[in-house]
Amino acid sequence: MTIKPDPQSVGLSNITKYENVGLSQSSTGVANYAPAGNMTDGMVAAMKSTGFAKNVLYPVRPDDKTDITLDTEFTVKNDMHTGANGTKAFFTGFTFFLLEPIMWYNYDYILEGKAIVTKKGQRMGEVSARSDASISMKFLSTGDAQSLEAEALTKAKKSLYEQLLRDIHY
Repeated sequence: MTIKPDPQSVGLSNITKYENVGLSQSSTGVANYAPAGNMTDGMVAAMKSTGFAKNVLYPVRPDDKTDITLDTEFTVKNDMHTGANGTKAFFTGFTFFLLEPIMWYNYDYILEGKAIVTKKGQRMGEVSARSDASISMKFLSTGDAQSLEAEALTKAKKSLYEQLLRDIHY
């Protein structure tokens, strides 16, 4: 399993801290992958766990008093390499699993996010981030795909959220 950038390397030492942050109902991108879950709820949890915001108002209402408001959009794309993996599966079965030790099945995930930052009704700027996850497994271990996918997506989301929060300085 590979996550880029590694969540451990993002670094939140110089994160800006806010008292009240509003988060608008996010729009989901054209491509979304259901096993990734609700990305906006994850963003709320990341804001609280990193200390970025003491209070997160989600969804924010027009009369809420906030230091800043974020309008977020997340996109999750997956590439299952269906053609390549199907061909490998055919040849693995055709050779009665003799090729199984040399065949790897690859799955890639691309998570993208952007946040438009507004302060007192004025647009202050926009930040964006991207996180890539990749998992590889053998044919006879594809039963572990669900747990590996969940672990990879969790780490990739953590990396994405922390990149976005690190870059917000308004």
